[in-house]
Amino acid sequence: MERHPVRDNDAPEYSPGAGAGEQSPLLSHDHDPDPNSTENEIDQQRKQLRSRVMLLVIAMVFGLELGVAMFTPPSAAIMERILCRDFYPEFGNGTSSAEWVPSGDCKIPEVQAPLAMLRGWSYTFEAIPAMLTAMPWGILSDRWGRKPVMTCGIAGMVLNSAFATLVYMLSDFVPLWTYWFSALFLFLGGGPQMVVAVLYTIIADVTPVPERATAFFQLGAVYLFSGMISSPLTGVLMLKSPWVALVAAMAIMALCVPLALAFPETVHLHARQEPGGQRGDVRGEAEDDQKPSAATTYWDKAKGGMADISEFILGNRAVCFLILSSIFVVLGKFVQELLLQYTTKRYGWSWPDATFFLTIRHAASLVTLLAVLPAASWFCLHRLGMQGVYKDLWLARASAALGAVGCLLVAAATNGYLLAFAFIWMSLGVGLSSLTRSLLNALVEEHHVGTLNALISFMEMTGALVAGPLLAESWSVGMEWGGPWIGLPFLVSGGFLGVATAILCLFRLPVKETLLEES
Repeated sequence: MERHPVRDNDAPEYSPGAGAGEQSPLLSHDHDPDPNSTENEIDQQRKQLRSRVMLLVIAMVFGLELGVAMFTPPSAAIMERILCRDFYPEFGNGTSSAEWVPSGDCKIPEVQAPLAMLRGWSYTFEAIPAMLTAMPWGILSDRWGRKPVMTCGIAGMVLNSAFATLVYMLSDFVPLWTYWFSALFLFLGGGPQMVVAVLYTIIADVTPVPERATAFFQLGAVYLFSGMISSPLTGVLMLKSPWVALVAAMAIMALCVPLALAFPETVHLHARQEPGGQRGDVRGEAEDDQKPSAATTYWDKAKGGMADISEFILGNRAVCFLILSSIFVVLGKFVQELLLQYTTKRYGWSWPDATFFLTIRHAASLVTLLAVLPAASWFCLHRLGMQGVYKDLWLARASAALGAVGCLLVAAATNGYLLAFAFIWMSLGVGLSSLTRSLLNALVEEHHVGTLNALISFMEMTGALVAGPLLAESWSVGMEWGGPWIGLPFLVSGGFLGVATAILCLFRLPVKETLLEES
């Protein structure tokens, strides 16, 4: 599985067991919310579940990010080795763990361009299932529950990685491009972006509006901490063999499936309010004693879900305009997927050396999320007297602008010292996705939170669909032009983040007294 930058993220999500209701969790828990509870009881359940849910979310994000981050470098190194072997038949067996570190001959455009093309198009193919299934899985997360959707998504990610590994192992007999078919497994659960959307939704289920930005920052910090650990760990394992890192990565991802089953179901905490003060039962129970057929139940849920989407889009046009920025954020941040290949090519580093060096970016980003952004939030709230949603909007604008400049600095870096400075500067924009999600979650009705996060996932996948081939092509053009133009993908990404900055600057918060009071 290729790594997705929207986990900043920026990602990623069954039928209930026999005799269970449509929204029953896969495993029962004593503290799972009761859909028939009163509002006060629901608030109490939120408080009781918050600590448990946050611990589970932190563990899930850490495990998934560690697995995916450990999978990417050895996968790229093995693919480069296979392509180099095909270009130089005398180079050796591409699937052998012996002498796997590629020679300088593998840095030629004839090898690097196909490698970028293969990886770039893989992002596009992996984005297609997410785009086609984001809304259906989002609807199901609001109507069946968060846990079954998340579990499906993680299982699909594991199968995706396993199939790609199988292709690498059989590269003597099957073309390398056949690993693109691994994307088919992401139809199960919608892929990593749907998993990320569900995790954000679960946090929103149990966290009040004023505390959501902080919770999302914590989620981003866990992601970065995991990435900071994964870089040296992967580098050490790759010194032995890329296959060791690959197998370890898949094992870690597989362990996340049983972890998903430990989550309590939180969908009932945001059940719709019906006229007359009754809480709507999202299960859609039959009015008579006769149990409807499975097809009828699914059709009713699909109709209700499409009505929800129409209601959401028509009733939140300003919010939908803001969601458009997600496309350009992904286009801008997708270039981070090229950092490993870029550093090995431009500076002549080995894959393990480049992997170790990326620790600087993760460490700087972690400092930004844990110290810089909380300090900036405190300053905006207590010194400037901003409301919570205004604070999130202004910090998002600043993060987008700083990220755009950071991309330009990476393109201009001529040595490792300048690249380290560029990484530190780029890290100042790391909170963009969390800030935007926090802002959007505060602007919509609670029963639309699942639909909102699924729509964000859809827009991010739309960006990923374009970003992979576009950046691969810009990488090929940059290598063809040579010299400083090798940083062309980062110039392109800086432009896209500039567009995202413009959208954020043009967006105006709707006037909602209740929203401002909550914030």
